[in-house]
Formats: sequence, C-alpha cells, structure tokens
Amino acid sequence: MPPRRRTGPMPDVFETFAHRVDEVEASGPPIEASRVAKGAGLSLGLMVLAALGFVLGFWTGSQNEPDLAYNHLVWEGIIKIGFAVLCGLLAAAVVLALAALAIGVPWVQRQRGRRR
Repeated sequence: MPPRRRTGPMPDVFETFAHRVDEVEASGPPIEASRVAKGAGLSLGLMVLAALGFVLGFWTGSQNEPDLAYNHLVWEGIIKIGFAVLCGLLAAAVVLALAALAIGVPWVQRQRGRRR
C-alpha cells in the first residue's frame, strides 16, 4: 500500500531553512555586483565564440565531403551531416580552448603579481 499524502499545509522551505541562509550570508564577504557582471559577460562571450566556431566548422565540414562509396542515399546523408557536425564540434572545442587560454593566462599572471 503506497504511503498516504499529508493533508495539512506544506511547510514553507524558506522559513524552515532561513537560519542557514542568513548564517552563510553573514559569515562571508558580500559578492560584488561588478564581479558577477564581469563573470556573466565572460560566460556569454565564450558561448558566442563557441557558437561561431561551431557554425564555421559545420560550414567547412559541409563544403568538404569525405571520400566514401555510399550504397544508399540515406547513408550518404547521414555521413555528410555527421561529418559536418563533427567538424563543427571540433571547431567549437578549439575556439573554446583558445579563448580559455586567452582569458586564463592573463588572470594567472595577475594573481601571481598580487602575491609578490
């Protein structure tokens, strides 16, 4: 027999765990809005770069066909689309890696400069 549901009002989660949220906020330093905005901007920029890399890689993959002998028209379409998608994914990965390096190396250098 399945367990019965409670018929009373459900407890408010925000009231139940309010003490935990207040303690965490009070113990740590406040988060600066400029740091959050900068991080969001970097994330959005990386997403746009990855999307552009995928589109350019897909376009390049669709222009260059793998040299295979197809025995059916469906397989030809699947292989052509799969090859273009693979090229797009590889291009997006390369663009993301280069962008992460371009962002990460100066950040590490700034962190090392602050420690000295």
